[in-house]
This record gives sequence, C-alpha cells and structure tokens, in this order.
Amino acid sequence: MPVKEILVLHKGGQPLFNFAPKGDPKLDTLMAGFISAQAGFAQEIGEEEIQVVSFAEHKFVYESWSDFLFIIVIQKTDDEHIYRVVLKELAQTFVDKYQQELAMPIIPSERFLGFREDVTRILAKYDLASTTSLLYPIALLPPETLQHFRRGMNLVEVHPGFHRTVVLTLDGYVVTSRLKSHELEFVLNLLNTYKEQKLPAYFTVSKTILGPDVKLFLHILNEQLILAVIVSKEVREASCAEHIAPTVQQLAGIDISHLVKVAPSKVVSEAYSDHEVLAANPIEGVLFSEDAQQAKEFRDRFGDAGLLVLRSIDGVATVADLRRRAGLDGRQLTDILNFLESKGYIRKMRFYPKLEADDKRFLTYLETVGLPRDEFEILKQAMGFCDGGNSVSDIAQRIGIDQEKLIQILRKLGDYVEWLT
Repeated sequence: MPVKEILVLHKGGQPLFNFAPKGDPKLDTLMAGFISAQAGFAQEIGEEEIQVVSFAEHKFVYESWSDFLFIIVIQKTDDEHIYRVVLKELAQTFVDKYQQELAMPIIPSERFLGFREDVTRILAKYDLASTTSLLYPIALLPPETLQHFRRGMNLVEVHPGFHRTVVLTLDGYVVTSRLKSHELEFVLNLLNTYKEQKLPAYFTVSKTILGPDVKLFLHILNEQLILAVIVSKEVREASCAEHIAPTVQQLAGIDISHLVKVAPSKVVSEAYSDHEVLAANPIEGVLFSEDAQQAKEFRDRFGDAGLLVLRSIDGVATVADLRRRAGLDGRQLTDILNFLESKGYIRKMRFYPKLEADDKRFLTYLETVGLPRDEFEILKQAMGFCDGGNSVSDIAQRIGIDQEKLIQILRKLGDYVEWLT
C-alpha cells in the first residue's frame, strides 16, 4: 500500500505520532498546524466527515476522532476510498490502546512509539486489497482469516473437473478470488441479477460466456457468503455438492465478524458512467454568442476546458473520451456535465446496436482483429440480440456482462455495427 506518511496529532497542533514507511517523516509542526486549522474550520461549518486536502503531488486524507486527527499522506492520483477504511481502524486502535495517555493534561509523544507495530500490522492487512479493489467491491478480512478461506478453496480445486473459485458476499463484495477478470465480472453481474431473490442452497448456471466446456456452480455458505466455482460441463450438480460438502461446512463456520466492505469509487459521479454517450441540443447560438449571458456564465465558470468538453459532445464520444480529451479529473468533468444537463443543453443517448454479421467477410474480419477468447465468447452471446431493437444496457443485462465491456467489444467491429438511437 503506497502510504507516504501517517500522522496523529492533537487538534491543538501537537504531533503525537509520525510514521513514514520509507525514510524520515516529512510532515513538520507547521504542516500539522495547517491541517489542524483546516479540520477545525470544517468542524465549525458542520463538515465532520473525513476530509481530503490536495496539493501538487500529494493529498492528505484525515479523520477527526474526539480531540485528535489521524492523517494519511498518499499520492494525489491514488484513490482515497480504501484509506478511509484504514484511517478508521487506525484511529480506533490508537484511542483504545492509549486511553490513559490521551487523558493526561500534558501528552508525552514518546509513549506512542509502540504504535508503529500496530500501523505495520494494519497496513499489511489492507495490502491484501490489490488493484482489484479499484475495480470491484471488496470485503476486507484479517490475513489469518483469509488464509482459512484460501486453504478451503485449495481443497475445492483439487477435485477433478473443478477449476477456479471465488468467495463473495451475497451482496457482491469479493472476499478472495482465483477467477480471471472477465470471469469475476460475470459472477458479480450474475449476483446483481439475483438481488432480493431467495437462492437455493446450491445451483448451476450452464449458459455463460465463460466457455463452451465449463459451467458455473454456486453454493451458499451462510447468510452472508457464497462460493462460486467454475467446473467442467460433464460434472453433475449433485456430484459438485457432494464433493465439496465438507469444505463448504468448514468455510461456512469461519468468523467474519471483522469483515469491512469497500466499494470502488467511481471515476465520475453516479450521474455519468464512463461508457455513456451524450448528445448536444442546438445550443451554439446560446453558448457561443459573445453577448449571451449564458455564454459568459459558462466561460467564467469553466474556462477553456469547459468549451473543449462542450465542443467534444458529438453523440459519439463517451464520457471517458470527454475526460481524456479535456484532461480533466472525474469531479471537474461531472461539474461541467451537470451544469450543461441542468440547462437542457445536453442529453444522454440510448444506443441500439445493429450487427451485420451474415457474410463470410465478417468471419474473416474477426480473424484479422483477433478477438481474445473471452471477448469472442461475449460476442457470440450478444450477437443474437444486436438487431437494432435492444439497447446496449438491455443486451448487457441479458448476457450478464458489464455495459462498458460490451461496448468496447462491439466498437472493435467497426462498420459491421450500426449504432441506432
């Protein structure tokens, strides 16, 4: 976990503990005082949640806890979402461990040197959340608990015809996974379709995009967890359940009371997804007219970047395309798009792909493009629905795949796909 520094300080500005994984701590008393003042101001105006202060290269994620501040310094480009969870555990551990010291009129900072061991342990625990944590919801558990699950998964995978496994929460958080990315994506989408449904103790999904020779076997572990296994087609469902029954019982009994759920932060707000395409209403006479009040308001507020976004909205570019072209982060782009949509200047497009794939030239084209096997399997599932009458979101839901992944594959087919609106 790329933590640059961790600091605990009294809100009066007194540093109590400083930890730098590499080299000497960089945060001095002046910086500590600045962050303390920032937190005090936030509290005065009623903002008591975790705050983030960004600078040119780094950002400071901090949380108030009684009279103390707990701060993590990370790269500006890092996703602070998981660090918020880390901060909560660090703060709770620190306050619980040093109750007597923190109650003293004069707090001796040398009393907290032993907290380094706790910091190292907690950071090691959350290092188990790899880059997957940026893509999928994850359920964090202590390392020793995860080892129990992984040993159980090993026992499942030794059976003939059993391939890769994953343990998830029933609401779609990944505990530990051996699946490939597209396989995990499929399972998460599948679970999402089962929300609010009462599931049987175990069941099989035979028609999948995972390949012609395999199917998906799922077994409920308890009221919170489910085990999913990719198995060979010829293995009967009853045999699957019988083979792994002892392991299922073992996994079901593992204590997960310390489980912490972390959802991936979106690149943009909930209002706009990367794969969405926007169209502009006839607005050039308004926004590009020098004497129009709306044009002045827009330019004053968003400058050249706003104009670049506006001119890029052509009914073809996705939200991700707009962000790359303008060189903006998700929040900046969202502010611009929210403004334009609130004024009625733009609207979201709904696309209905029509795939022309009835001739030999198309098969030759596929060979030339060289689609990976997982993408080819997705395309085979989607082809029957790409008739111009089903939207991208409808098709993605039917075959259990992420919309953005489906769009990426269809776009590789070039002129063979007609995008109807």
